Amino acid sequence: MKALFEKISADEGSSFLTRYVALPQFDAPLHYHPEFELTLIVCGQGKRFVGDHVANFEAGDLVLLGSNLPHFWRSDINSKNTGELHEAIVLQFSTDFVNHILANLPECATIITLLNNARSGIRFSEKLAPFIWKVFETTGVHRLVALISALQQLAESEEFELLASKGFNIKPDETENERMRKIIEFTLENFKEDIPLDTIAEVANLTVPSFCRYFKSRTRKTYVYFLNEIRLSNARKMLMDNQLDISQICIECGFQNLSHFHRIFKAQTGVTPMVYRRRFG
Repeated sequence: MKALFEKISADEGSSFLTRYVALPQFDAPLHYHPEFELTLIVCGQGKRFVGDHVANFEAGDLVLLGSNLPHFWRSDINSKNTGELHEAIVLQFSTDFVNHILANLPECATIITLLNNARSGIRFSEKLAPFIWKVFETTGVHRLVALISALQQLAESEEFELLASKGFNIKPDETENERMRKIIEFTLENFKEDIPLDTIAEVANLTVPSFCRYFKSRTRKTYVYFLNEIRLSNARKMLMDNQLDISQICIECGFQNLSHFHRIFKAQTGVTPMVYRRRFG
């Protein structure tokens, strides 16, 4: 499976692209494009990958992506059989639009700062979703004004989270992304099982030492840490969504040892699984 370079064209009569996506599930491959992207999840849940960052998403998830930042949204495995569509609003605008229009407007200085920070990907509060809806629902020059207004609201927001690490270093080329795509896909499909380093190194067509150096240099984290991020992301969702025993959740998420699960969970969340369930379940 190859990572995809996505070629994007603006809407006819518009300087940027707007789309409403409605699918049985989000299953696009790891991909990148020169355009900036704003994605608002209207309906659906699953996992979001931005650079080296992985987290759960649900309705209201709002993310700004910088140019050539690898990303994809993946619906939960069992979502395809629910009959409910996964829906999103996607806005995409080119670097030319930013550099030749916005950058030449002094009033847009804070927006330019925002877009520079978007190289890591930024998640915003769902409170800002109405501004994205307004862009989608208007036309002509009103749509352009609505986009600039939405970007200004994002730039002024104090509720945000930077996603990919500052050291994230996957180059936007086919070979790099194909290898990382294989690593991510294999991990997603097998995180409930034991994944020895020699197994994942073979997936990447590297020796174990070369794989460890490769993954650490690209993501600034070890593969084991990344694997635990995916497992813990799944565990947090299960703790909030169902009443399975914590020991069962431990096994379902790929942790074979309950004490190890507790230790890793607390190290990354600051609380034990039981406390997390009490707070968010």
